[in-house]
Amino acid sequence: MRIHLRLIAVWALLPVAGFASGSEELRTEQQFKRAAEWTNVVPRVFVKARKVRIYFTNADEQLMFKAAWKRSRVAAQDLNYRAAELEFDASSPKIPSSGQWREARVLTRDESERFMRVAAEHLAPARPLHGVYCQYALGDLVLFRSGAGDVKLVRFEEKPENVTIDARLGRHELAEAVAKSIETDVRAAYPGNTSFVLTPTRAIGSRLVLIDFAAREAVALYAPQVSADPRHAAKLALTAANLASFAIVDNGWAFLKNPVSSLTRTLNQGLQWSVTLLGPRLRDRASTIPAVTNGPGMDLSDWERWLDQHTGMPRERGTVRLLPNGETFFPLIERRLAAAEQNIDIHVCIFDRDDVAARFADVLKQRATNVDVRVVFDRINSFGAGRTPPATPAPDGFIPPRKISAYLRNGSSVQVRPQLNPGFTADHSKVFLIDGRYAYIGGMNIGREYRYEWHDLMAEIEGPVVTSLQKEFDKKWAQTSLWGDCALAVEALRGSTVVSNIPPAADSIELRRLYTKTFDRQIRRAEMEAVKRARNHIYLQNAYLYDNGMIIALVKARLRGVDVRVIMPAENDFKIGHGSNLVTANYLLRHGVRVYFYPGMTHVKAMQIDGWTCFGSANFDALSLRLNREANLATSDSAFAARFKKEVFDTDFARCRELKESVPVGWNDHLGDVILNQL
Repeated sequence: MRIHLRLIAVWALLPVAGFASGSEELRTEQQFKRAAEWTNVVPRVFVKARKVRIYFTNADEQLMFKAAWKRSRVAAQDLNYRAAELEFDASSPKIPSSGQWREARVLTRDESERFMRVAAEHLAPARPLHGVYCQYALGDLVLFRSGAGDVKLVRFEEKPENVTIDARLGRHELAEAVAKSIETDVRAAYPGNTSFVLTPTRAIGSRLVLIDFAAREAVALYAPQVSADPRHAAKLALTAANLASFAIVDNGWAFLKNPVSSLTRTLNQGLQWSVTLLGPRLRDRASTIPAVTNGPGMDLSDWERWLDQHTGMPRERGTVRLLPNGETFFPLIERRLAAAEQNIDIHVCIFDRDDVAARFADVLKQRATNVDVRVVFDRINSFGAGRTPPATPAPDGFIPPRKISAYLRNGSSVQVRPQLNPGFTADHSKVFLIDGRYAYIGGMNIGREYRYEWHDLMAEIEGPVVTSLQKEFDKKWAQTSLWGDCALAVEALRGSTVVSNIPPAADSIELRRLYTKTFDRQIRRAEMEAVKRARNHIYLQNAYLYDNGMIIALVKARLRGVDVRVIMPAENDFKIGHGSNLVTANYLLRHGVRVYFYPGMTHVKAMQIDGWTCFGSANFDALSLRLNREANLATSDSAFAARFKKEVFDTDFARCRELKESVPVGWNDHLGDVILNQL
């Protein structure tokens, strides 16, 4: 979830609940359920220029639903996936008889099941006991062949242990793969038709799926999910209560208990914002682009000595296990939580209140009966995220808790301390700690986006470096206490409360913690210097590339003959940011940088330069590089660099579509780009 703090001054204070909506959405949900219950009624579906009308008709009445969607601005796939929310139309316009509306062929449930079986046969690996991980709107599944060669489809949690996952299909990739695998058969069955609608089956849940082969789009059509809890039916309005909460709690109370840190954070915020106003502008820098030199990379030994001197952070030993995507990270950390013996410490920017977050909270509450559980989350970011609905629906009947902090505390021993936000400052870190033995660091918060919707990256860390990460958490815990800065000063003087007695493993490597802190921009300093030193390659992946200084440094590196490649998401959770990224993509492309668009949303924050790897919570924008509290890890270990390149960058380059020509952008995209580069 991306929260831009200067815009949040208005947006995050709105009391609208992400799981609630007004009477129109509630009526749509109720009427769609009625229509779905009409047995033996096949809807008629009409399509016109990314608009759809769906008519359900029985002997007594007719119900009509409509939806509209926009075309993807960049095509990361041959057949793009979209989602569109249905709206009930009580006026029920007449069924189109001719003209611009095209009638789509609606497949019955039996036909839909048959074609889905065709897709399953195509997608399942040929080898027995091998499968494909499939992410879809309602969760995730594994499609595999049994020992006898039969195709099986099970929930991810039910995958047999002896089944090997050969490939991963995210929601966008799965929609494209299914549509393309049935295209020949379905069009042969109904020649002359180019638009088809799959009706609800086990594989697609309660949604209708429109596949328009002429437009090369697959569109999931769904009714809004409205909470049954009337407390969450708040309308979009600015309330005095929320304004007072921000003024009194995030500023008044913060300055009372944390006078020093609140003042310095606010001063740093003002200073860094002033610096961005004077930052560079994007200007074309060369008419010809030199060839990539493929020369030797920078001297990593000299580079590490530079980092020793200019970041003030030591090299520490540790092992790193990469955990790409929610299906890798969440099941593992839940197993670690279940096995915890002493303490569990969670430090995240966002602790959402959707079904994934509530389940995670339930695990923490259960573990708090016999181990110490402490949770710190950023107050304003969690508040805003909790009022933004995820892209995929929660399970039927789920009612989100009103406040995640109260839910965590209610009936449990979980200790919760929100990080306050004086002057709109924020803590964007994501660090999970268990028993002083395991640490997890990366881009994932606690919520549905990270488990089921986005591409992201975490890493499991063991070894002595975990003790240092624990020390940082202990200081954060003290700072967020009632005694604030006084408790922080005591904690800083007395040393770590948890000491790891586990020696470095044989496969441990040198790691360096890097932070963005108040008046200490370690991550920016290191990454900018690394880009300047690059001689062979720079690989970067992020959804929020808004820092002109970084963008210009990348271009200068390319003009030195460095192989520079950037991965961006084809869809973004922040609309203005997506437009800014497209402006940046065009600028990079003009200067020879290779730009790739990931299908769907990638939330990975990673950079690799000549064998130096840096990843964690920090985006490549001014918020992360100058203002927010951030936590990254970096290393020059060659074996790890090779593994990271293979498991992250090479894998993602293969999933992406490379940009070959400029993307059309408008004045609003340029305006958004200017604004975001000042934040």
